[in-house]
Amino acid sequence: MNNIKYQYEPLILLDGRQYRPDFYLPDYNLFLEICGYRHMPFYSDRIERKQMIYKKNRLKAVFISYNGRGSLEKLIKSELEKFGIEFIE
Repeated sequence: MNNIKYQYEPLILLDGRQYRPDFYLPDYNLFLEICGYRHMPFYSDRIERKQMIYKKNRLKAVFISYNGRGSLEKLIKSELEKFGIEFIE
């Protein structure tokens, strides 16, 4: 709808390990991770490790926490607008 190019779960190799971020927006060189299981300790630890690895490799990434309440679409729009991504209303 907004003509934003994306790749769904692209395979990337960082520090000798494979990762599949939820989305990659090539026009913005930005990875998008939707984090919906933060209430699970092992999941939170995994997200923190991923954030450190992305930072270490100088990758732009946005991690969005979503608890299933409210509009995920609005939350994504709000976060991506911080990176200069514009949306059609």
